[in-house]
Amino acid sequence: MNRLLYLLTFLACQACVPAEDPYEWAEKGLGDWLDYYELDFESFEKAHRFEKPYEVTYDYDGTKDDLYSDFYIYNADSTKAIDLDSYHLHIAKKDDGTYYSKGREPDMEVGLIDFANKIKRRVLFCGTPCIFEEAAFDPEENIVIAGHVENDSGYKPVLWIMSTKESFFEQHEYAADRQLVHLPREIRYISDIRLSEVTFWHEEEEPYRNLDVPL
Repeated sequence: MNRLLYLLTFLACQACVPAEDPYEWAEKGLGDWLDYYELDFESFEKAHRFEKPYEVTYDYDGTKDDLYSDFYIYNADSTKAIDLDSYHLHIAKKDDGTYYSKGREPDMEVGLIDFANKIKRRVLFCGTPCIFEEAAFDPEENIVIAGHVENDSGYKPVLWIMSTKESFFEQHEYAADRQLVHLPREIRYISDIRLSEVTFWHEEEEPYRNLDVPL
């Protein structure tokens, strides 16, 4: 009888606890990006669904000599990581231990690293119109990438959501203000926030200080 009473009390207490915010993971993983551009995660809506045309994989030896590993986005148990930078961004380490970059290539890739199997798989690729700025794993281990896509007016905030078990991905666009775009000079999340430890050429060299190249 005492065990039954304990169980009923436990269930009653659980019912009094507020339900966990279903988007709490997004605030943790994408919160800085959302705040930087003053966006609301729940205002993104699915606009397109794409089939993945092919898959590219690379051998991955480990993080020991990998300069980019400090900037990877790891899953909960650190068995996987999202690499937003190594394909397109030139990063070097100075003698004093600080990071420096002279900029990026126009094409960008999102890589998913599987440390157990020592491979990196390309999960998303785009040319000049796309900028991948932030990423997170959701509770189901799906990958969510935040960034911008260029249109005639500027750059539109976009989320790409991809299941690691499926052969497609979805593009979600900001529906709260469908006219919202950012100019190239306003897209500085990577250098201002996510890679704030890196000194970029546009911050050091006067001729490039105000160049309209999104980072």
